[in-house]
Amino acid sequence: MAERTGETMTTISMREVRPGEVPRDGGTAIQEDPGRPVFHGNGPVDYLCVRCGNLLAEAMDPAYMTKKVRVRCARCATVNVAVTEEPDAAPR
Repeated sequence: MAERTGETMTTISMREVRPGEVPRDGGTAIQEDPGRPVFHGNGPVDYLCVRCGNLLAEAMDPAYMTKKVRVRCARCATVNVAVTEEPDAAPR
């Protein structure tokens, strides 16, 4: 894991992908080693698997973790998506 010097990291549990939920131009990153996050960044947020709590994305900027980014957990095989909130209304 990356060394963190005096920074406070926020942890967010990702959301499980619903059946039939396929975003345009989206992709699924496959975590091969449960001890190694798929993504590493320089942001303030760590993203965890919704089912088992495994670290999937470390030190990420939330602007890069959109509904197009999905990660399959190596520990429990759950496909997670970073967006945990649903928009109130459909876009026009």
